Amino acid sequence: MAKAAGAEVVSYCKVDNIARDGQDFLVQTAKGLVRAKDVIVATSGYTGLTVKSLLPWHRRRVIPIGSYIIATEPLGEDQINRLMPNNRVNSDTRKMVVYYRRCTEGKRILFGGRVAISESAASNAAPALHKELCRIFPELATTKITHSWMGFVGYTFDSLPHMGIKDGVHYSMGYCGSGVSLASYFGKRIGQRVLGHPEGKRPLEDVEFETRFYYGGKPWFLEPSIAYFRWKDGRG
Repeated sequence: MAKAAGAEVVSYCKVDNIARDGQDFLVQTAKGLVRAKDVIVATSGYTGLTVKSLLPWHRRRVIPIGSYIIATEPLGEDQINRLMPNNRVNSDTRKMVVYYRRCTEGKRILFGGRVAISESAASNAAPALHKELCRIFPELATTKITHSWMGFVGYTFDSLPHMGIKDGVHYSMGYCGSGVSLASYFGKRIGQRVLGHPEGKRPLEDVEFETRFYYGGKPWFLEPSIAYFRWKDGRG
């Protein structure tokens, strides 16, 4: 829809600097300088991962946590209907949760979670995820895994998503694992905010975007926290 309205989308273009120039902003990118009336930062789990000095205020408020997912080979219709008869998105109640559902075509199971204490390559996490999958569905022990990938979830200290304005720059981030729905919703609202539409003002803008004195953007506390929660969950 944005492209149809005349917007230009430039992918794989790193932003190196954002600076005020009167009423506008000068955005220095890897492909040149852009003058903009408004700037929106919507980087969530990737805030500060590439340019640490660009967004220090935001970086201290978003915790990047790796999330890992695998996809099974196509399953037979009878088998997948038996394993997941209601075609729902599933999760559990542990601290180190796993989450799973059918793929869009309904032939594979997509299975995700956090299975390692430290960040790892997606291929390294796949065997552990497959083990967790088989703990829930033992009959999938011989089922092959065809895809494995990972990405960073943006978490916050109060477990709430946040949007607002900092030094004239609009931001939206920290969806805490619910970005598919929340980012879409916030995207609409922050667009309205930029346009001056009254519906763009949301109650979460008035919630303080918390940080901690000991956090500078690198989640050094993540590994011991994960180890503790794995022990609490009885997963060793």
